[in-house]
Amino acid sequence: MPNVTILRGDNVTYREDRGNVALTPGQLLEFAANDRLTTHSTSGGYAGRLFCVENDSIGGSTTLAYASGDRVAYADCSPGTIVFAHLASGQNVARGEILMSNGAGYLTARTSTNIGIAQADEDANASTGVGAGGSLRFRARVI
Repeated sequence: MPNVTILRGDNVTYREDRGNVALTPGQLLEFAANDRLTTHSTSGGYAGRLFCVENDSIGGSTTLAYASGDRVAYADCSPGTIVFAHLASGQNVARGEILMSNGAGYLTARTSTNIGIAQADEDANASTGVGAGGSLRFRARVI
């Protein structure tokens, strides 16, 4: 398992802001009404290309979560960036499949009427054996 969230990509802007909820590296983010980071909340809706990243200032890994209220490191990703993201539980996607937000910070297979955010960069099956939080870590390419 990679120890970084951004696996490839030259045009990534790293930022930091206060978190509104507990967040895990690889989750898709948005800003809440109080101007704090939270998981992206609109299933199939538009999302900025913001992904939570590991806290490398303390040697954090992709499995070390931030607590609510912590300063959270995140990446504003350009298209083509490869992210070690979360695939929602119950999903089985093939490399190249278009993905959307599931409304809880994870990615899921896109339905025809929803907005694509990423593309699977590898086959991934979260039907069984998912990790903590009900997701599977996998490579996704930001679109």
